Amino acid sequence: MEHSTHPTTGTDARAERLARNDWLITELSRLAATVDDPHEQTRYRRAADSLARYALAMRP
Repeated sequence: MEHSTHPTTGTDARAERLARNDWLITELSRLAATVDDPHEQTRYRRAADSLARYALAMRP
């Protein structure tokens, strides 16, 4: 197994994951705001909330 000699590779990957999480939370919240069906709104909001809690737990 080869290891990267670039010291920021892990940090960059973590930053990318956090950015993707933030984007996905924003998209789920936006979808919840635009859907007419209350059940779908709840589903999107719960998914966004769960992802937000997960992302918060993963932050340093």
